[in-house]
Formats: sequence, C-alpha cells, structure tokens
Amino acid sequence: MTPASAVTPSDDRCPVCHKPTPAETQLWTLRSHHRTSEGEVEYCVGGCGCLVVLVNGEMIKSLSVDRR
Repeated sequence: MTPASAVTPSDDRCPVCHKPTPAETQLWTLRSHHRTSEGEVEYCVGGCGCLVVLVNGEMIKSLSVDRR
C-alpha cells in the first residue's frame, strides 16, 4: 500500500470500492502484520472502511464495505 503521506490528490479514491476518501481521512491504516512461511502478511483498513490483506506487499484479498 502507498503510505498516506505519499498519496496525491489524484489518488483520493479507494482502489477496492472506488469511493472518494475525505481529505482529512488517512487513506490506509495498518491494523496488524506478522511473518508467515509465505512472507510478510499485512491487514489494512481504508478511510472508507474497506479491508485488504497483503502478502509481501501484494493485495491478495479485499472486502468492500457497503454503507447504505
């Protein structure tokens, strides 16, 4: 994931749900990480509420949040 400090105005949409992220909200927050035999696993939540799982920096799973 791109660190929040490196996010440019053109990157202000979630890559999972494509909803705009408010400017005052950090785009991604690392919730947990640990090492496995497959590599470094990271769990992140987006400013919109979407969740992603990354292995060695590559997104392998995502869950969009439908807020109706």
